[in-house]
Amino acid sequence: MTPNPGHLPPDAEGKRVIVQLAEGSICGREPVSPTAPRGWAAESARWSLTGHPFDIAFYEVL
Repeated sequence: MTPNPGHLPPDAEGKRVIVQLAEGSICGREPVSPTAPRGWAAESARWSLTGHPFDIAFYEVL
């Protein structure tokens, strides 16, 4: 996984991502339902780094 730069990474624009939060959880690896896509829409994620445990620490573009 790639470290979060603190803003929407150019390589993630228009794509879906799997993320690891600062507290360690990995999100988006599995779809939330059988008809849902994997990952999170990168544009709707909060990329700023605030020191909160739910900040995106790392990401992987799908």
